Order: sequence, then structure tokens, then C-alpha cells
Amino acid sequence: MTPFGTSSRGRRRDDAGMTLVEVLIAVGILAGVLVSVASLFVLGGQRVKSGREMTEATTIASDILESLNNAGFDQLTTLFPSCVTATGCTVRTDVDSYASAQWQATISGSLYKGYGEITLTPIGGTVTPPTFTSGEGLRLRVRILWTEGTNIRSITVESLRF
Repeated sequence: MTPFGTSSRGRRRDDAGMTLVEVLIAVGILAGVLVSVASLFVLGGQRVKSGREMTEATTIASDILESLNNAGFDQLTTLFPSCVTATGCTVRTDVDSYASAQWQATISGSLYKGYGEITLTPIGGTVTPPTFTSGEGLRLRVRILWTEGTNIRSITVESLRF
């Protein structure tokens, strides 16, 4: 007998190692964990892309709103020839000639199937509903829309001009 209770001919049963069933169970558990972790990487990548597109859309909308705010008050109502109503209008950057020339290339280059909607609405004044000529101010709203996967996303920024 050796000092640790084993015979010199063989090992104890506890020292025999792992069976094939134990190895298969361990490999199965490892595979399940790895698939879960891999799906988290895919989901994280989608969220990063979505956040980048949202930031891009917000930047574009802010740039459009800033350029509209830099235009004179009277000039805003004449910039868009497709505005035919005196009580407010909405133009799309993929349809209106002025808006398309100014911003559609930037939107299309950054966002898949993207376009913008620019809404001008007169506010205040003595006439109800307010018109562009009688209003005391103007509400500017810029909305950017784009396709992300199977969803249509949008971001809206607004400003008031007096």
C-alpha cells in the first residue's frame, strides 16, 4: 500500500477523470452561453447603428432649422413656391424644388429612404385663423423621416419666429 490509500496497481475511482456524458453536458452548456453572448453582440451593433442614425437625423434637422432661422421673416413664406395656402403649409424635401435642392442630397446620403418635412404655421395676430400676412409669429417645424429595418423612424425639431 502506498501512503495515500491506493494500491500500487491502480488508481482510486475518484481519480478516474470525466465521463463522456459529463463532457457532452459541459460542451452543451458552453455552446448555449456562447450563442447568448453572440446574440448580445448583434443586438448591441443594431442599437449602435440606430443611435448613429438618430444622431445624424437630429443634426440634419437642426441644420435645416438653423438655415430657416437665418432667413428673413418675410423671406420664409416665399422660399417654398409649393406653399399655396396662406394659413400654413408643409413641404417635403423630396418633392419641393427649393427644399430638395437645399437639403435632400444630405438627407439621402445619410439616411436610408430619408426625407424631410418642413412645416410653416403662422401664429398670433388679429385674424382667425392666423395667416402669413396677419400673423405675429411663425412656427417652424422640421421633421426628418427614414427607414430603419422594417420601421419608419422620425425626429422633429421646432422653433418659433417673432
